[in-house]
Amino acid sequence: MSGSTMDDSQNIQAYVRTRSPEAFDAIVRRYVDPVYTTCKRQLGDAHLAEDATQAVFLVLSQRAHRLKPNVVLSGWLFQTARYACAN
Repeated sequence: MSGSTMDDSQNIQAYVRTRSPEAFDAIVRRYVDPVYTTCKRQLGDAHLAEDATQAVFLVLSQRAHRLKPNVVLSGWLFQTARYACAN
């Protein structure tokens, strides 16, 4: 099953189990624009928003194994975006 045909939970599980770049890419493609928009709205600067967006997905790549199976990924990403922007 390719990353683009799986839901968020399946993509996270695939990434955690096998470090599947396709699964992680599917998550990034789905959420990069809304996360960037959130960061830009909070920071008011496109370059800082790009950096914060990259930080959000870096944190996801490092902490994916800690996410609970029932996590709402969009909520987790937006909360992480808020923290990234605050820092």
